[in-house]
Amino acid sequence: MRWSLVFLVACSSQPQSSRPVEPTSHPGTLTNQTRSCKEAAVGLEGATRGVREPDNAVAGPLTLRCHEDSWAIAAIECFATMREGELGRCARMLPEPSRVKLFAVLGGYGDAHMSIAIAHARLEQLNVGVKECDDFVGAVTAVLACEKVPIDVRVQLGQETADFWALPTSKLAVEDVERMSAVCGESLASLVQQATDAGCK
Repeated sequence: MRWSLVFLVACSSQPQSSRPVEPTSHPGTLTNQTRSCKEAAVGLEGATRGVREPDNAVAGPLTLRCHEDSWAIAAIECFATMREGELGRCARMLPEPSRVKLFAVLGGYGDAHMSIAIAHARLEQLNVGVKECDDFVGAVTAVLACEKVPIDVRVQLGQETADFWALPTSKLAVEDVERMSAVCGESLASLVQQATDAGCK
């Protein structure tokens, strides 16, 4: 079965996308924090153990990223205490460049389940601003968790969707919103049908 994203080929202009909200402040410095970069890295490693191969340790590279990118205290605290499935919540506390580097470290070993977790983390915070498109992104997020869909299909679906909505965007005219609404509605219907055929609820 080939899953396709209708809007990727049907839209010639880019949609409006609201990226995850960046923190409005950078509280404190590394010297004043109660937790260390190492603790944040160990927390991240532990909370993602279920979606990584056991031998692919990431605590070392993540500690380095934390120091070099000067992660905010709130982000360090979140990562140090995070539980499985909270990658998106903690990652959005980082500015976009640091978030990209974080995901690059986590996804650097090519683990399929880790790739899905990263795509999920990127998608769960997106708000396109067009209802049908937001519904489509939500449906993709749900499909990523359906193990009845082949894992390679979910990896591709998650990455393509996240990459598409991460493109630079500009404010849409009314006619563009209407066109995006129609195209995303078609994409959503197609995705729901394919998910149903695969046995996903």
